[in-house]
Amino acid sequence: MSELKPKWIWHFGDFEIYHSMLLHARRQEKGHDYPAMWHTDTPYATVEFYKNFECEKDGWIRGVTNGVGYLSLDGNMLPTGVRHTVTAGSHRLVFRITKTDGLPCAFVEGDVCVSDESWMAGHMDVKRYPACATPAFEDENVTPETFPFQYEPISPDSVENIQGGELYDFGKERFGIVRLKNADPSAQIGVYYGESQEEALDHEHSIVRDSLTGQSEYLLPARAFRYIHIAPAQAGLVLEAEYEYLPLEYKGNFRCEDELLNKVYDTAAYTFHLNSREFFLDGIKRDRWVWSGDAFQSYMVNNYLFFDKELTRRTIIALRGKDPVEQHINTILDYSLYWIISLKNYYMSFGDLKFVELMFDKAKTLLDYCESKVDENGFLTGKEGDWVFVDWSEIDKEGAVCAEQMLYVHTLRVMAELSALLNQDGTAYARKAEEMARKVDAFYWDEEKGGYIDSYASGKRNVTRHANIFAVMFDIADPARQQRILRDVLLNDRITQITTPYFKFFELDALCKLGHLDSTTSLMRDYWGGMIKLGATSIWELYDPTESGVQHYAMYGSRYGKSLCHAWGGGPIYLLGRYYLGVSPTSPAYETFEVSPQLGGLERIEGVVPTPSGKVSVKADARHIRVTATCPGGTLVAGGRRVALPAGETVEIDL
Repeated sequence: MSELKPKWIWHFGDFEIYHSMLLHARRQEKGHDYPAMWHTDTPYATVEFYKNFECEKDGWIRGVTNGVGYLSLDGNMLPTGVRHTVTAGSHRLVFRITKTDGLPCAFVEGDVCVSDESWMAGHMDVKRYPACATPAFEDENVTPETFPFQYEPISPDSVENIQGGELYDFGKERFGIVRLKNADPSAQIGVYYGESQEEALDHEHSIVRDSLTGQSEYLLPARAFRYIHIAPAQAGLVLEAEYEYLPLEYKGNFRCEDELLNKVYDTAAYTFHLNSREFFLDGIKRDRWVWSGDAFQSYMVNNYLFFDKELTRRTIIALRGKDPVEQHINTILDYSLYWIISLKNYYMSFGDLKFVELMFDKAKTLLDYCESKVDENGFLTGKEGDWVFVDWSEIDKEGAVCAEQMLYVHTLRVMAELSALLNQDGTAYARKAEEMARKVDAFYWDEEKGGYIDSYASGKRNVTRHANIFAVMFDIADPARQQRILRDVLLNDRITQITTPYFKFFELDALCKLGHLDSTTSLMRDYWGGMIKLGATSIWELYDPTESGVQHYAMYGSRYGKSLCHAWGGGPIYLLGRYYLGVSPTSPAYETFEVSPQLGGLERIEGVVPTPSGKVSVKADARHIRVTATCPGGTLVAGGRRVALPAGETVEIDL
């Protein structure tokens, strides 16, 4: 049995929680540490791993720990780090490990038993889980405390002597490690990072910076940058940089005759990759944190670009953390609801019901926490200290906010569906969902305005796009009202426009669902294309076309506070794959799926959408559609016809 391959093993969830803990402590602004504003969970300090196994013949094992503890074979304590003989027969192997400053984990090699996912792990006498492991950690000398990024050298496109220093331009947004060599140890060196040239040169206001002295060589923390200004200039100073990234396969793609849209797609994909790391981040410069609303969209984009199950799974685990619930995820009410909804989306994408089962109790306790603060009508409201976000927009947030109730209704429906999948009684969730949907209609629908108001508590009867977008996305409004919303809200220029790619994503999703792809095409050209025309090499956190120059970089009261590389800018990847190429699952893990291409005013489109078991290639113009699926279960829906897509065969129809 010498071919057995050992892996480091750890308690379910602790790898994600450990790396989330590190991640959320790394933020720095203007030379100051800036840890996350919310509760931070930590891995269990003491974990017990065990396995019962059979030996057909005598063999050996050797175990090591990341932490302090002992190895026990059949109740006999053994030293770690050395070989032990195991006789033929039945055995029980146990590791008990404590690590107070890291991630407790175990590694067992041998010819009769090795550490892998077949082990069980528990936090002493509480619930046991299957141990976790990945092929990334098969080396005894590299523990799971080191995240497996890859690195490659990168060089600046140009170096310019300016403002008494050297300005390095790397040509586009980057994330990486910088080394400085041949520095004068007696000199005070300033390193100023910028997503824009203006930021790198404005030392007083640059968000990310380093002040160095006392060494001849420096290895700096991983940072986001396009520009780096080293000041004052030093003769002989050498700057080297390495791109730090997660190796992900680009499985999806899209092309059309419009080169601006093609560039939008490519820029969104590059932006999304930069923010796909330990987890789905919000942005790579300012905070580099994991936000549940941002991640909710990233899960959707991921399915049409990388289809990386582990990245989605890691992010879901990290965001939720451990019980008891002490505050909303990211302190935001809506972000807690997104987390619960994401479990249903995860199941439809990957068909991994076991994971949903592992997380379902956490969904229950999180929903209980959300429901612990309601108003007299049963609507969710924020507790003191909560952030009712929705979007960066002038929304009337007095009392119970309509957009939150839309999410609440959908969350209750999701809980009912997940309960049924897990053979639990979800009727109470289903009843409450429909009760709350009726209340939403009664309290928030404004027949005269043709939409849902933000809040009834203030008496302002203010209508914005946000709640109405959710009413369409989640089918809370009936078809007749959805058409009213389309006419009187979504296509009404008098309603305040959305300026974040975050909610622009949801808005275009609603428009596509209502069949308005031509409007979506125009908005992608104007909004995402507007950034590209201004020279963006990655998608920004917010874009307001009425601004100009350095105004585009300001946010949060800071001259360069806006992220110019933000994951929620990846929306076009999802929209173009889901609605234009038209590929979507009709059962979990794409066991069945439909392909319904739509041009959206374009002359021709082509691209690839990944699935768990293959890919779907689509090519279409006004007169012809060609589809090849390498996986079974597909149906082409076009021209009033439904045509089966046999795996590996090309199906063509004329329109």
